[in-house]
Amino acid sequence: MAIARYENITVNTVTTTTTDLGDQVTSLTEWFKTRARVSDVANSLRIAERYRVYGDLVNLTLNYTPNTKLIVDDQDAYSINWRDNNWRISDCRESDDRMSITFLCYRNDPTSPV
Repeated sequence: MAIARYENITVNTVTTTTTDLGDQVTSLTEWFKTRARVSDVANSLRIAERYRVYGDLVNLTLNYTPNTKLIVDDQDAYSINWRDNNWRISDCRESDDRMSITFLCYRNDPTSPV
């Protein structure tokens, strides 16, 4: 079992816009900085026929606040920066009568040839 620790994170808002040429552009805007309890960090590798796909998962636990409630209600509109990487929120788990919230976050590296 891994040791849980508190680390600095940054919560970003994610907006998707379309350029004049029809290309989609995703932009991140810093919303607030905080500390989260980091646990269950998992790195995985899946090898397909021609490509390696790396995927990472982490659980980030924060206190339940009005800001975290906004994230739960619209989780695809937010991302988290941790260890200089952008993590997207996959699942949200409320616990302890809304005293804390755990975000299961994932990050996919680009695929690379085998």
